Amino acid sequence: MGLFGSSKGHRTPPGVVLGRELAHEDHRGHRKLVLVRHGQTDFNVKHLLPGQLPGIPLNEEGKREALATAEALRPLPISAIIASPLERTMETAAAINAGRNLEIRQDRDLLDTDYGPFSGQNYDDLDKTNPEFRRFVTDALYTPKGAESFAHVQQRAVRAAERWRTADGVGEWVALVTHADLVKMIVAHYLGIPLGNMPLINMDNAAVSLLTFHPDTKRPPTLLCFNWTSPALWLAAAEKS
Repeated sequence: MGLFGSSKGHRTPPGVVLGRELAHEDHRGHRKLVLVRHGQTDFNVKHLLPGQLPGIPLNEEGKREALATAEALRPLPISAIIASPLERTMETAAAINAGRNLEIRQDRDLLDTDYGPFSGQNYDDLDKTNPEFRRFVTDALYTPKGAESFAHVQQRAVRAAERWRTADGVGEWVALVTHADLVKMIVAHYLGIPLGNMPLINMDNAAVSLLTFHPDTKRPPTLLCFNWTSPALWLAAAEKS
């Protein structure tokens, strides 16, 4: 019994070899999904739940993060950019698109979790004072009235991933600019990580994760990187502590 329970349900399918680096021929010509979380907002700094509230743009640090990530991704031949319609994701997508002149397509399946009555509230305070909220964020099977279930968020997140990993005419490198919950849920789905273990996974602002998909849609993808930032935010935070 490991961290995520019995391994019997998550064995690598027959014929799939150990993970290969991106340059390996196993990934040549395969569809890549570049999953990007948006840059920092004031809501992130204040520990407020933004959810799907409108009018939450990147702050100055978030703009810097988005530009740093965009510059780091400059060598990638990104061929399509799809984003959640919210301000913070559209701004991050625009930074990635600078000099590429691609159409930024919007996909509502990539919207952030709808926290309903908890939207706009401080999650530290909710942890201390609201048992319903504590249960919501620790029990994947429980959803308070007015909030979106995490199972539903994952369902639409994976629906978006499947849509764009099989879409025609978008090229090999497809960037999905979205939110922390959705990146984690997409990766968890393909790697067989239980939804209830999402709180164990960290996701930094403007972080990049990369999945590469074999043309045979029945084969699972390979996770080539996860929660990567330029520079590494976790390292910078550790140096300051």
